[in-house]
Parts: sequence; C-alpha cells; structure tokens
Amino acid sequence: MDLGDRLVAQGSITEQQLYQAREVQKRSQGSLGQILVDLGCVTSAEMGKLLARDLGVPYVDLLSVRPDPGAVRLVPEHVLREAKAIPIGVNGDGLQLAMLDPLDVAAIDNIHLITGRRVVPCLAMAWELQRTLNDYFDIGERATAALHELETEDSRTDRARGSVADLVAASDAPIVRLVDSLLEAAVALGASDIHFEPNENHLRVRYRVDGTLLEQAGIPRAQQPAVTARLKVLCLMDITESRRPQDGRMRHETQSRTFDVRVSSVPTVFGEKIVLRILDKASVMVPLSRLGFPAAEQQRYETMIRQPHGMVIVVGPTGSGKSTTLYSSLNMLNDSKRNIMTLEDPVEYNIPGLNQVQVNARIGLTFASGLRSFVRQDPDVILVGEIRDQETAEMAVQASLTGHLMLSTLHTNSAVGAIPRLANLGVDSFLVAQALAGVVSQRLVARNCPHCSAEIVPHPEVLEAVGITPAEAREIRFRRGRGCRACHGRGYLGRIGLFEVLTLSDEMRRMIMRGAPDTELQAAAERSGMKSIRESALAMVRAGTTTPEEMGRVVLTKEG
Repeated sequence: MDLGDRLVAQGSITEQQLYQAREVQKRSQGSLGQILVDLGCVTSAEMGKLLARDLGVPYVDLLSVRPDPGAVRLVPEHVLREAKAIPIGVNGDGLQLAMLDPLDVAAIDNIHLITGRRVVPCLAMAWELQRTLNDYFDIGERATAALHELETEDSRTDRARGSVADLVAASDAPIVRLVDSLLEAAVALGASDIHFEPNENHLRVRYRVDGTLLEQAGIPRAQQPAVTARLKVLCLMDITESRRPQDGRMRHETQSRTFDVRVSSVPTVFGEKIVLRILDKASVMVPLSRLGFPAAEQQRYETMIRQPHGMVIVVGPTGSGKSTTLYSSLNMLNDSKRNIMTLEDPVEYNIPGLNQVQVNARIGLTFASGLRSFVRQDPDVILVGEIRDQETAEMAVQASLTGHLMLSTLHTNSAVGAIPRLANLGVDSFLVAQALAGVVSQRLVARNCPHCSAEIVPHPEVLEAVGITPAEAREIRFRRGRGCRACHGRGYLGRIGLFEVLTLSDEMRRMIMRGAPDTELQAAAERSGMKSIRESALAMVRAGTTTPEEMGRVVLTKEG
C-alpha cells in the first residue's frame, strides 16, 4: 500500500483529495507527499511524521525546533544547500542533522568527513528546511556584501556613461551576486514581484509580499546601468534599447524549485524601471477549496463551470487573483475527454493538457481574431484572458451560445457590475441574459500567520472604518500574527481570496433584458443568495483568518 492509499485508509485524506493530488503529480512530477501538503490536504507536520516513520528516522519540525548556531557553523553553507540539510545540535560525538532525504548516504558521509562527527540523520520537510537555511545564511546579507564590494572596487568607472560593451562586461562577479541574492531573497519571502525603480539618487528595490510593497535595498546610482544590464542579459532583452518598453522572460532555479520570471521594462526620467513577476506554477495547481471559497459559494461556482456551455466571468482589480481562480478551474476540468483552449496575453503558466495560445497583435493575432479561429478547433472549454473590446465581447458571447463553455475576465468592481460593462462594450442585453452563466468578483487579503497568531483588541477607529459596530465587535475574537520565523516577522503568511458569486436566476435574466439599473440587479442578486465581498471579509475576520486592517484595505467602509 503506497503513501496515498495509507493516508486514505487512516482517514487523513479523502479519495477525492488523493485523486486531485495524483492528477497534479502527473503534470508537475513532484513528490506525492509534498503535493498533498501544498494542496492543504495534510499539514507539513503530519506528513513529516508519517514519512519519518516509514524511513525509520526521527522527524524534526524546524518551525518549532531552533537549530544550534554552533552546530550550523560546523558545516559550510554550500555543503548544506547541496545536501539539503541543516545541523540541529551536537550530542557527544554525534551531529543531529535534519535532511530532506535522510537516506542520502553520500551527503551523510561528506558531512561526517568535514565535521569528524557521527551523523544522526532526521527528516525535515522541504519548505521548513529551505526557510531555516535562509534564516541562518541570511540572503539579505549577501546583497549588502555585494553592494559593499561594488562600492570598494579599485576601478571607479562611471558605468552610467559606459558603452554597450562596458555594460555587458559590467555583469561581473559582484553584480552577479547582487542580482542573484535579490532574486533569492524575493523567493524566500514569497514575493510575487520585484520592482527596480530608478530615482535621482539611487535605484530602489521593493518586493511585493502578500499584496504589499516592502522596501528592501537602495543601490547606488552609479551601479544602476550595470544592474539593468545584468537583468536584461538574463531575460534576453535588447541591451542597446533604453527608450521604449520591453518584455522578457527568464527561469530562476533555487535549491528545490524552479520559477518562471516575467520581466517588463519602461523608460522613466531617471532610467529604466524593471519589474520582475515571479510565477510559481504550484500556486495555480491548487484546488478551488484552497482559494478561500466558502462551501456554499464554491458549490455554486463549480456548478457554473461544469455546465456544457455558457459564459463565466471573473472580475476584480489587477492583482486580485483572477488568473489563479481561472487556472484552478481549468485544472479541475482538465482531463482527456475535453479539448481546452486558452488565449492569453501573455501565457504566464504552461499547464500540460491545455492548448495555450499567446496573443501577438503585431501579426494580427488578437483576442478577437484568435477566438474566431478557436471555434473552428472543436473546443469544449475556451479561456480568453480578458474581454477588452466590443469585437472580443461579441465573439465570446456567440461562442458561449453555440455550445462552448467560455471563461474570461473583466475589470469591474463588483459581480453585478459585469452586466452593464458588457452592455457598455456593445453587447445586446438579450444576448447577455442568454449567454451569461455567472460572475465571480474577488479580492485578496493577507492571512494571519498560523504559527504566531494571537488574540488582539483592535483600535476602535479601525473597526469604525470597516463598519464593525461595538455590538458586533463584542462577539468577535480578533486575531493577528505577532511575527515569527515562519512569517519573517511580518505576522502574515500568504493570501486568501474573498469572493462574491453571482448566479443568474430567471428573474435576473428578465431584468437584464429590460435594462434594469445596477441597484435593482444587486438587490435581486442578494435575494438569490449572493454574499458581498464585505460579508466574505467579515467572515474571515470572525474566523481569525485575517485582520480588520486587511479587511479595511479591501472593503474600506461599510456598504450602504
């Protein structure tokens, strides 16, 4: 009996969860145990204990056990990262070693030769091990050291006025270490974006972590052209062109994972601003149940996307997780019986089993022209990255009315707002009423760190700003993360979605056809059971999943 079957037999996971994990494993080639942890089916500690018992070694939870710094110093960093291990402590002549693979005899022998101590291997899980290694060998310090090295170089060449050849040559060891350390630090923090922002005095570096930009470093202005050149070389961008925007891609490998990085540059008055979007395929291979859907709303949404035809639209501002929701939906529908085609700008994640097409306006491949070709490809499910114009909107509606399930996004502030938005794009109200299966509006809030979350008493002004009355507050046990190793002292760890799910009742379809105003449509939606974004956020606060401050960042004030 393999690992998955044993977990089902002992009641740790369900048959459905095991099926989902195995489907993900087919596409990602990862270990089943780590995939089950990533999907939230079991905790890291539960999986670690089970695997350790199978291997006949102890399990070490690195979030609760702090390694002895003296033991860590016995082994060089590069050896530990290559072995995927970290010393926990010394006991007599023995060295307790937490490892990703406690059966790696070569790594154990190498560390024994280096330390002269008998190695006692233990099992640690990948995420905790990587984070602990980064804690003890602070990646941020590498960036500081590389900057210091640059500032104290013997050669003081002004790279800002250098030739193209000089800039390429400027990708020397200190610059390489600086850029690599900034990328490593971003991955360790779980950042979604890295911003390199030139200003009058220096190049500012900021990370977007759980939706918030955090300043990380200030690089001297003299080094700005060299850093820009290094990034452009990595992303195969034109190093000679600095007057127009460019796009590029690269792949960044860490000790245990590979990330795709999408890069964009734009010229500013102080030089080129470069933004790196870090794309983690694991983040879009998760089931809908992990995105934050309440059970009732998830059931309504799954009913929508399991229909043989109709249009399902996901709305929300930029960075609200629309793409993740749509990819998770496609993962659920992705099987050998369906022809799934996507039209994206750009293709952010390459998912096996999907036929993904990249928009290219320069050769006439737009959303509208691509969609026109798609309907001749015998598709069952079509995803269009965004409905931007009348031609695309009309083609999407026609495709949904001719037997295809159409998934797409719009930029509106509410689920009901998608209906007048389609009308503004020129789609006839009768066709909208017939084609639209449903709309999901979503936002993202930061989660409280589960390792350091504790009860708090929020400031009354914060509660008033989000419309929580004193009477409501007395019934809520507010929580917030205090800051710990797991969350790098921020108190938040990851993000979760807030959703309002609109399904069209017969009453609403009649209202759409007669051109009813938004207020009437909103009232009808609420009568049919739709819960607002504010209600979703308040439920998360009540559950201790997030804070009133995060609710205020998304909701702002009580809805009238």
